[in-house]
This record gives sequence, C-alpha cells and structure tokens, in this order.
Amino acid sequence: MCAVHTAGSSITMQTAYSAEIVSTFLSLRKVLLSTIARMVKSPATAEDLVQDTFLRLWERRADLNDRPLQPGYVVRIGRNLAIDFKRRERVAPFVGGIDDLQFIKDPTPTPEDHAIASQNLRVISDAIACLPPRAKEVFVMARIDGLTYVEIGRKLGISPKTVFSHMVVALERLDQAQQATR
Repeated sequence: MCAVHTAGSSITMQTAYSAEIVSTFLSLRKVLLSTIARMVKSPATAEDLVQDTFLRLWERRADLNDRPLQPGYVVRIGRNLAIDFKRRERVAPFVGGIDDLQFIKDPTPTPEDHAIASQNLRVISDAIACLPPRAKEVFVMARIDGLTYVEIGRKLGISPKTVFSHMVVALERLDQAQQATR
C-alpha cells in the first residue's frame, strides 16, 4: 500500500488496517484462548490475557506499517503474555489486595524468636554435655561430623549395632531435655 500524505486518506488507511486487526484477532480468538489456557491453567486468567493480547496489538498497530497481520505473530504475543504471567506468578504470589498484606509474615526472626532459639540451644548443649561419654562421642560423630554408623563403628572399634544403641540413648535424653522445657 502506498502512503498518501493527505490527512483524509491517511485516516482511511489506518481505519482499514484497524479493521484487519480486529478481524484477524477475532478469527484467532479461540486458538489463542486454548493456547493460553493450557499455559496458565486458569480460564479466567486466559480470558484476561487474550484481551491483553488484543490491547497489545491495538497499541502497536501504527508500528506494523500496514503489513498483513500474521496469525503466528498474534499467537506469539499471547504466548509471551502467558509466559510473563507465569514468571510473575512464581516471583510474587498473588495477594488479594492491600488489605491482605497484613497476613504476610516477615521472614526476619523477631527478638522473641532469637530468645527462644538461644534457650533451645542452651538446653540442647547442656543435654549433650550430660550424655554418657560414649553416647556423646557417637552423637557428635553422627550429627556434627556427618559420619555413618559403620564409619563411627570402625573409628571407635565397635559394631554398627552398638553405635545405633548409643545413638538411641543420646536422642532419647535430648528429647527428654527438650520436653522438660515445654
């Protein structure tokens, strides 16, 4: 199509092209809707993204330079919008308005959380210190050093079953110490 520099014919060409955008979009609407719905798993969101696709096309109609509108281009816009939606959904979960923001917990530990953690650490440290020597040694090797029962048995010259028995004693005593503080 040739560009005519009169104001009246320019408007007519843009109006004709706008009609092509609308008709192309409407002919692809069902395909677009099913494609986006498969991606976002929500019919309502898919409907919104289909409308956003049309708006994106409409806003860019002047940039298309009166070229024939390709169906693949329209579907690609919709797919990109769906991909952006899924990306945002992963990064920032949906919050139902500003009123619900008060229910989102700040992950930063409070002074109370610090005090409770310090107290729990003291209780566990004291309980470990009070373990029988061999049970304490086995516990430290298993839980701190990350050794298996077989490795601990080899180092201490005892069987893995004996290591297990010492570990049971250690864990029972630690559990009793924690329950006593509750």
